[in-house]
Amino acid sequence: MKKFSILTTFVTFLALILGNLVVATNSGDACGTTWPVCNGKVFPDITDYHVIIEYSHRLMVPLLIMLTAINAVGAIYKYRKNKSVFILAILSLALLVFQSMIGGLNVLLGTPPGFTTFDVTFSQLLLIVLVLLSYSLHEKKIELNRTSWESVSMSYRAFLLGYIAYIAQVILGAFFKHSRASNVMMDIPAMEYLITSESVANAVYSLHWVATFVVIVAAIWFVIYASRFKYHIALSWAYLISLLLNAVVGFIIVVTGNVVLASSMHMLISTVTMVIGACILGGYWFKLQKKTMKA
Repeated sequence: MKKFSILTTFVTFLALILGNLVVATNSGDACGTTWPVCNGKVFPDITDYHVIIEYSHRLMVPLLIMLTAINAVGAIYKYRKNKSVFILAILSLALLVFQSMIGGLNVLLGTPPGFTTFDVTFSQLLLIVLVLLSYSLHEKKIELNRTSWESVSMSYRAFLLGYIAYIAQVILGAFFKHSRASNVMMDIPAMEYLITSESVANAVYSLHWVATFVVIVAAIWFVIYASRFKYHIALSWAYLISLLLNAVVGFIIVVTGNVVLASSMHMLISTVTMVIGACILGGYWFKLQKKTMKA
């Protein structure tokens, strides 16, 4: 069951990457509003790369729904006595339903400005829950003595606060892009705008970078503690490096005018960072435990 859960998580990751590519290349309207088919056809014209990208993403959705449903039902059936598994499995199904509804509405409404932020939010939350569900299926635990457990717990609480700030930052960044605030700030024409005020656009952008600073500081703190207690060292460094790369790419986007390549890389790194952070939390919550005192 654990291997199937990892497969489901991987397919979800691929679906998110395709979704990010759809947004980065402005391919969301390539198949029209005839969802889930493309321009009313099961086999559309594939001479346009926008159609290929959008339709590939649409075709990935049924596979994702099937795998997530099987994964959740199987986890509940096999580990029904495990409260964490049960909650995460039910939550994965609920998020899948919401994400599918939001994605369908986004297409049917013609991708209104700002609405894709909801799609990004539920997609990222679904990915996090699936990663945590995979970790909850772990049966082997690593025991820590009382002193180590208290110190490690403190470091993970700090990480959790930073990770929550990172999730908020990603959502804020998605809103900055999809509300067309980025177009306003960088003076790039767009068909529709949700935010037209330059001062509001600058405020959203400033909040995004404040969150970035908080997240990076929390990540550095966690690297120090992870290195000290020799747990999640590789993941802690990968998390910090991915955050720094994301910040650099985000700066490049502003300087270059939000080009497709830089925007795609920004979204890809954001998704990878989200997975790494969820792996760190999953390892702490489901693989570590305080050593029991023997009588």
